[in-house]
Amino acid sequence: MNRKALIAAGIAALAGLGMLFLYMKRFEAEASGGPPVLVMMAMTKIPLGAAITRQMVGTRPLPSAFLEERHIRATDAERIYGVRVSMGVNANESVLWTDLATTSEQRRDLSALVRNGQRAITVRAGQTSSFGGMLRPGDRVDVLLTADRPGAATVAGVGDLSMSRVTIPLLQNLLVLAVGRDTGGEQVGAAGGRPAGGRGPQLNQVTLSATVAQSSILTYAADRGELTLILRNPDDITILDGLPETSARDILEPERRAILLRRERPETAPEIERVQ
Repeated sequence: MNRKALIAAGIAALAGLGMLFLYMKRFEAEASGGPPVLVMMAMTKIPLGAAITRQMVGTRPLPSAFLEERHIRATDAERIYGVRVSMGVNANESVLWTDLATTSEQRRDLSALVRNGQRAITVRAGQTSSFGGMLRPGDRVDVLLTADRPGAATVAGVGDLSMSRVTIPLLQNLLVLAVGRDTGGEQVGAAGGRPAGGRGPQLNQVTLSATVAQSSILTYAADRGELTLILRNPDDITILDGLPETSARDILEPERRAILLRRERPETAPEIERVQ
């Protein structure tokens, strides 16, 4: 009798261990997000408007619980080779269907480049702000405004209105969607080899991606003064706080000019001065 009880207890223990093992496996699968699915990722940075090649992309496993419709499965890799990206993709980021230009021709409609929540707004930029035609879609810029300070000349009692003009850092890190008619696609103009709008009077028309609030600021600022675009490194997306405005006194008075320059002096400035 005791032997049968021991056998039954052993069987029950084994069954319990088996159920515990299955439960642990199920728990691990649920905690990890389920079985992995291979999705496409960028091996190197893919610039805005670039056509995807085999060398640019690879695969990585993604738990099925985190898989979205936007993810491109490895089984669909052949469908994306040669397709241009409508927005730049950084290395080690997933390549999504929403990153691709879906137009059938080798051109990109401006509206397709505007991200959700953003707007496209065109500003007029002089030859300096367009960098002699070298500004390109996908670049990032800051915007400066030079305008008269309302009432400044009256308050100061200065007759020369130029003394009331100031330059202020208006907006930072705005994405360039188009320069003239160039949206980054392979549109060939009549001259051949360059995108339509790459030369001529439309060179000073730069279309930026901005929020509604930023678009309102740009519109008002353009009516009040002159906008200047300054180019950023494509990997620099830092927003600087507390940037000062610049007036005539900051330029003409050596003490104020020195203070203004010291604000942006790097930490290694003493070493640079010794070298000089």
